[in-house]
Amino acid sequence: MNERGTIMIKCVFMDSEYCSMGRWISMIVGDVCGMRLLEGIDLAELSDEPWLTKAYLNDFDHRMAGRTAGELAANEEFQRVNAALLEGAKKAIAQGPCIIHERALGALLGDTPDSMRVMLYNKSMEHRIPRAVGDPTFDLADASHDEVVRFICSQDADRAAYRNALTDMPWGAKESYDLCLDSDLLGREKCAEILIEAVSDLKLDAQKCKETIDRIMEKWAENHR
Repeated sequence: MNERGTIMIKCVFMDSEYCSMGRWISMIVGDVCGMRLLEGIDLAELSDEPWLTKAYLNDFDHRMAGRTAGELAANEEFQRVNAALLEGAKKAIAQGPCIIHERALGALLGDTPDSMRVMLYNKSMEHRIPRAVGDPTFDLADASHDEVVRFICSQDADRAAYRNALTDMPWGAKESYDLCLDSDLLGREKCAEILIEAVSDLKLDAQKCKETIDRIMEKWAENHR
């Protein structure tokens, strides 16, 4: 089905394990349902803070990596950046239907009317490994199996620490979400279909799905070079 129907959920807060296909699924759901996909860079632009540039945010994320939730919570720069991203998220929600990825915003803005908090995970580490190796934002082509596994785990740990520094609703815990989906068991297409069903009265068109991903991933790769 290509025509857009009634969107019942206006904002999806999407958390996801690294290489669980959360971004792929969000892209498809966003395109089919007419919901903008927003990540940190997009929220930074909406914050209207001139210092919060793409380069600054990328450097900030790099410097904050590996820190514990307690260390992040006590870091003034972390709190300042998150406050700016929070304001950007509020503006995004006011502008119309959207999917917001990570940054603890599902916990901080979970009481937003007509919103849903979603967790995407994948219980198969072996299925996540080739996706990590193929991620153009990191250079893992020559990494060993164990090195890639450690990297994947470190990415999840960083996502958990970020959220846990800002809220007592733990990253990844089922009690923190309205819907949890295992992309290993269900597959990425079925996860997208379930989420589309959850937010609207739409069905997923397989060919349109492929065309959408090809188009969006090309643009995404350009933005992360």
